[in-house]
Amino acid sequence: MNGKLLNEYRKQRGNGIKPGLAISRARYALETGNTSCVGYTSFIPAATIGAPFKVGGDFCRWIETPDQYGLRFVGYAQHIAPRSIRHTGWFLDDEGMGEKAQGVVYRMPSRKGRALLVAGIADPYNDGPAIVSFDTTDDETTAALWADQLAERYAEAQRDFQRVISARARFDDLGDEISGERKQCLALIAELKPRMRSFGPATCKALRGAVADLLESIGRARQERADIRDAFASHAAWDV
Repeated sequence: MNGKLLNEYRKQRGNGIKPGLAISRARYALETGNTSCVGYTSFIPAATIGAPFKVGGDFCRWIETPDQYGLRFVGYAQHIAPRSIRHTGWFLDDEGMGEKAQGVVYRMPSRKGRALLVAGIADPYNDGPAIVSFDTTDDETTAALWADQLAERYAEAQRDFQRVISARARFDDLGDEISGERKQCLALIAELKPRMRSFGPATCKALRGAVADLLESIGRARQERADIRDAFASHAAWDV
């Protein structure tokens, strides 16, 4: 496992994610550039800025220490524009129990006496870093609204990702269930065929019923897998 993947995997595990799901999330995050923390193992200097990636239609970068790039923290979007933004961020999960994406505003170094502002998202998993879009404005309220919209799109993408990962886990579990039930079914058939004449009617009926139940269960599982594939297989996270 390379340094970047290991770092992202550790972050996922630190959030209480099971190992198999954590490595899938880590790989997807690195493939899309959507890591919550870009870093390396302790013996390699930490990265301070990530590669560009899209949040909705905006190109953004993850920045470990925004102040080192001349970005001065102005405030959270909901504090800058409280009349328009009446919440404290957007949940990254459908349960509404975990981390939130919060819009933030930074001020860039002045150009010809004009202060420029950029919108960003406070890193939901780390204190200090941010995901920043470099579209500029000189109006704080506008920047705050941009930041809130950026955070909303980011959270939507994260929730979508979580749904796909959960669906894929269910899809794989169903595959294991089908395989196990198929083996049981074949074993029952193998036992039933050569002994049909020696078994009494009640025993034969019970064995046939067990086979029928297994076949019905397999059919339901296959249909559920087909439905899951139709709904989620086109998403980029499906094969991570």
